Amino acid sequence: MLILRAAPAAQNVLDAIAVIRTMNSTGTRKVPIDAPTAFIKPRWKSLVHADQGLDRCFYEICALTELKNALRSGDIWVQGSR
Repeated sequence: MLILRAAPAAQNVLDAIAVIRTMNSTGTRKVPIDAPTAFIKPRWKSLVHADQGLDRCFYEICALTELKNALRSGDIWVQGSR
């Protein structure tokens, strides 16, 4: 299992990934009300924030895109990697 570490600026992205993993393992369809949203950039806000709460599909895409960006910038890294 990969262990991801994050700089304080990217911790919300890892928290969002943890929420997504929990939703997948429990079969939950709706994103919890208390799910982290601080990582969502303005260009994603109108897509992620729907009338009924957070749109799961766009929430996942946004979280994974921000994870990719944080890995590329070095704000998130895999423990033990170079």
